[in-house]
Amino acid sequence: MLTNAQAREAKPRAIRYEITCDALPGFILRVLPTGKKVFFARYRDAGGKDRRVRLGLIRPGFGVDEARREAMLVLARREAPASVDAPAPTSSRLEDAQAPGSKSPTLAEFALRFEQEHIDMRLKPETAWHYKSSLRKYILPKLGDRRLDDITTADVDKLHTSMKSKPCAANYMRCVLSALFNKAAKWGVTKQRNPVTDVERFDERAVERFLSPDEREALERVLNTAERTPPGRHGHIGREAVAAVRLLALTGMRRDEVRDLRWEQVDWRQQLLRLPDSKTGKRDVVVSEEVMDLLGRIAQAKGNPRRGLVVCSRSGKKLHSFKATWLKVRKLAGLEDVRLHDLRHSFASDAIMDGTPLEVVGKMLGHRNYRTTQRYAHIADKALREAVNRTSKTIARAARGKAKATKRTAFPAKTRR
Repeated sequence: MLTNAQAREAKPRAIRYEITCDALPGFILRVLPTGKKVFFARYRDAGGKDRRVRLGLIRPGFGVDEARREAMLVLARREAPASVDAPAPTSSRLEDAQAPGSKSPTLAEFALRFEQEHIDMRLKPETAWHYKSSLRKYILPKLGDRRLDDITTADVDKLHTSMKSKPCAANYMRCVLSALFNKAAKWGVTKQRNPVTDVERFDERAVERFLSPDEREALERVLNTAERTPPGRHGHIGREAVAAVRLLALTGMRRDEVRDLRWEQVDWRQQLLRLPDSKTGKRDVVVSEEVMDLLGRIAQAKGNPRRGLVVCSRSGKKLHSFKATWLKVRKLAGLEDVRLHDLRHSFASDAIMDGTPLEVVGKMLGHRNYRTTQRYAHIADKALREAVNRTSKTIARAARGKAKATKRTAFPAKTRR
């Protein structure tokens, strides 16, 4: 995706050249030999002719993000300019379309406001990126030139059905479009009922992968070896990444929750991680003694800091290479089909198999909606079935006079660090 940093660093050459944005095909930055940099929106008209709309020079207040929004409008409407490099339409068109007594704006026009006043202001960065991507890839190309009041349930259903080969993307598109219409109604832009409401979601096959005891052992073996392997040797993995993987496996936290965790958020006395912000908002994560011991070892290795990231890069910044590190870890452990997020699923699975109720598991994972935890209901059913079978066998043996005394197993005393 074209960024402001890339635009700033683009150097002039003997002849002009262009940089295309991967996230929004048709959005272009042209770099001139003079050093000037101009944004364009490029598309083919109905006759197949290549068209370019000049969006403007890069300048203070008009960078990549602002130009991308303008390009989104142009590419959604597919309007041919009077002449090549003609001035681009601006957001003032949206204001005109929403004047009293006027018709409702087009979806593309309203999407500009939706992005500026809702997506950019209310959503977390990763969610915002997915919202914008769905708008540009699926919604605007098909419905961008339609007025909000003219879009029907049949139109939305047709778009949703056309994406049946990608059910997850189709359902996400439906979610984004529904949010857009809800905002349009809330802001008084349209009075019609949300046309997305009656469009049924596709069934999605949940991709869940749980680690077996042998696989957990293989993972820990790789992490132990990685810590002892010198840098540059096969099998070496940085200690920060090793610690991050262990935190994920032992807490069931999300990747970014571990990656953003700071020492200020560790409550040593209460054995809590007090997250000021997560996917579901502020929450406290109750952790085990093993996790507190692990955090203690990390802190000791760093000189017991009171501030800063718990796990970080050599420069003290976030672990942006975490995904690549996990690919290396899982290959060494023979877990090539295990995603980083599957450590969270495995944490939930193990808790349920140990007899933890679903409601408690939901609190452990930080689920805001109980229905989210229901994805693990089949595991709870299996655990219940196994418990019932064990109980029945015990009762049957007792009835036959063959009950045996259960030998208590003494657990070794835990050494606290």
